[in-house]
Amino acid sequence: MRGEITSARAFEFGTKSETLARLSALVHSAIVLPLVSFTVAEWQHDPEAVLAKIRRKPWVADPLVVRSSGRDEDQSTFSNAGRYLSETDVRGQDELVDAIGRVVASYDVFRPNNQVFVQPQLENALASGVVSSCEPSCGAPYRVVNWADGPDTAAVTSGRATVRTWYFLDEDAPRPPVPWLTRIPDLVKELEQLSRRPFEFEFGVAEDGTLVLFQMRLLAKPGKPVPRRRHREAVAQCRARLHQLRQAPTPALGPDTVFGVMPDWNPAEMIGIRPRPLALSLYRNLITDEIWAESRHRYGYRDLRGAPLLIDLHGLPYIDTRASFSSLVPASVPDATAERLVGSYVQKLRENPHLHDKIEFTIALSSYHFTITERAAELVRSGVLSPAESSELVTSLRHVTARMMSGIGPYRRDLAEIEQLRRLPLHRPETFRPKRIAALTHLCKRAGTLPFSGIARAAFAATSIVRSMVELGVLSAEDADALLSSSQVTSSALQKDFADLSRTAFLRRYGHLRPGTYDILSPRYDEDPSRYFDWSRPAANVTGPPGFLPAVAQMREIRRLIAEHRLPGNAHELLRFIVQSVAAREYAKLQFSRVVSEILFDAKRAGEWLGLGPDDMSYARIEDLCALTGDHRRDRATLCAAIESARYQHEITETLCAPVVLSEPDELVSFAAMADEANFVTQGRVIAPIADVSAGDDPAGSIAMIAAADPGYDWIFTRGIAGLITAFGGANSHMAIRALELGIPAAIGVGEAEFTRLLRADVLEVDAASKLVRPSAGAGLRLRETGAA
Repeated sequence: MRGEITSARAFEFGTKSETLARLSALVHSAIVLPLVSFTVAEWQHDPEAVLAKIRRKPWVADPLVVRSSGRDEDQSTFSNAGRYLSETDVRGQDELVDAIGRVVASYDVFRPNNQVFVQPQLENALASGVVSSCEPSCGAPYRVVNWADGPDTAAVTSGRATVRTWYFLDEDAPRPPVPWLTRIPDLVKELEQLSRRPFEFEFGVAEDGTLVLFQMRLLAKPGKPVPRRRHREAVAQCRARLHQLRQAPTPALGPDTVFGVMPDWNPAEMIGIRPRPLALSLYRNLITDEIWAESRHRYGYRDLRGAPLLIDLHGLPYIDTRASFSSLVPASVPDATAERLVGSYVQKLRENPHLHDKIEFTIALSSYHFTITERAAELVRSGVLSPAESSELVTSLRHVTARMMSGIGPYRRDLAEIEQLRRLPLHRPETFRPKRIAALTHLCKRAGTLPFSGIARAAFAATSIVRSMVELGVLSAEDADALLSSSQVTSSALQKDFADLSRTAFLRRYGHLRPGTYDILSPRYDEDPSRYFDWSRPAANVTGPPGFLPAVAQMREIRRLIAEHRLPGNAHELLRFIVQSVAAREYAKLQFSRVVSEILFDAKRAGEWLGLGPDDMSYARIEDLCALTGDHRRDRATLCAAIESARYQHEITETLCAPVVLSEPDELVSFAAMADEANFVTQGRVIAPIADVSAGDDPAGSIAMIAAADPGYDWIFTRGIAGLITAFGGANSHMAIRALELGIPAAIGVGEAEFTRLLRADVLEVDAASKLVRPSAGAGLRLRETGAA
């Protein structure tokens, strides 16, 4: 122990090569490959002497790496990661001379004491990556390991590969996701004894499992230190809460559950991973506490009233999939059958967590469609259901779906209630009235989110029918897109109105919209229109969706399917149901969001009345606002105390890291992020137009979209970009490090499919603190070309 302290006091960071040379004599959990280091001045004065020094090394005949080691690299305030060149797979003296010359030439400012160093190349590596001693953006005490399997030792830093991320705390013995990361925790602890400040290091894993240390540097601008005791207590509370939830009595079925941030009502998309208390409590109050279950019960599904769908772990929102799956079983299915069904759904999600964002299409059978019998037969083959139980399930799903298709019962009532809400004027009094927030909240639930929930259920059933027709070859994928896109009457109308209406008239109709429906900090269109729209440019020609015109043979096949499956109506009526239900969902969303926006407006007004700003009010719970009495002194004292308590808790919420699918309490202290789960950089937030950099767009003032986080794109940071999104790369790729240093909100490594989807938007919001990327509510309009939030 005494030796460790002495070493820590003696250790000093230098240049890249100096630091490695010093570490080579101090670390025991990894090795440092031998190196020869020299200055630019030495190379320019006598290159032959430098080459002779290298030739004397026993590894000179092996493939070599020539690396930069500039005086302005790896500093405590900035890293300049990727700024200068490194050359790999260098063979023979001629290639070595050329490689050294290129590295020297990459120093854009001549400093004779800049260094270059040469090492043997690690061949046939099992993996490589970068480890941070704390979470770089927020300073939380997680060890963050970004790694990529395979021999490319620059895969993580270059952004050339899909990067996996492992988070772990120094509690218990962290379980590595792959065997070759087993020694990482020991190396982190050893280096921490030397550094005593937040740091990161690059590593490789040799064929025999030996860790190879490539580089170590202090973290440039790490997040402020997080109180370890408070963080540890919060994690312990979350673990205890999970144990409690798994054992507590509930109307939900099955012996166990899995929690996720994207199943069912998808809080990750709607409010983000770490929402402020007002957004979280409003979402719960309006939808996931009661309304979700009441709506499904009305439509003939199992009664889950009394069971909340969303639980929060110290402010992190998760969907209880056991409750979700239970609520998707028709009420007529016997309890024993339903119990086995839900148990099988939960188990399938546990074994296939990548399905978490598509549970109804890939796991649960929740509505009738033309391939439902084949899906149910899979449950028979796996032993979950008997043939008779499978038939009974299919019959029950046909019944609840046929009621929606016939337009009878709750579906018709929900459509009528949304239309009544549209006609209802929301008279805004001249002064703040405390009881109005509670009245608006009640109105939104009964006349807004309750009917919307049912309409959304019908739209899901319609979409499932379309997908089944694609599976059967009745429709092509293009036909399905055309059919469903012809339903987007709301967005098409919005774009048309933007082109046709005056600014005043347009904002009167759509001014209540905001990118974050439940977020008081997200400005409404009419509060900051120049953020979203540019009326100075000529309006684009707006054309509606192309629509779908079925061929005679397709109509004949649809008629046959309807008759064979004993569904109500005819082919024309089925297509009408599909188009109208999907359109009604978007229309209903537009209407109830008007009331949500009014609630947030009154919350802001309440803050003004009490001398509190929007940021303060974002920490208030909707229950606190509904309880305001009008007694200014008492209301201010009560609300300020609640806000301060919530703010104090949320400080830690913003530092908690947890998997998107949570199966076991132990995953709160050690977990591997799902492949293609984005790495968010900074705690910042921006709403801005996107720029497809590869397509030649000017990224100035925009969110730059780049497929790979390659250092070659470093020039974009000179353009004053507002944000950054990449398809590939990890939290320690060069672009991530640069974004962190410059304070630019970024989502690194969102995955190829998500990246392609986001490229279709005109304007995006990147909320790094909430780990959220979403299209602005005005995506698709003629938007401003520049300007960050």
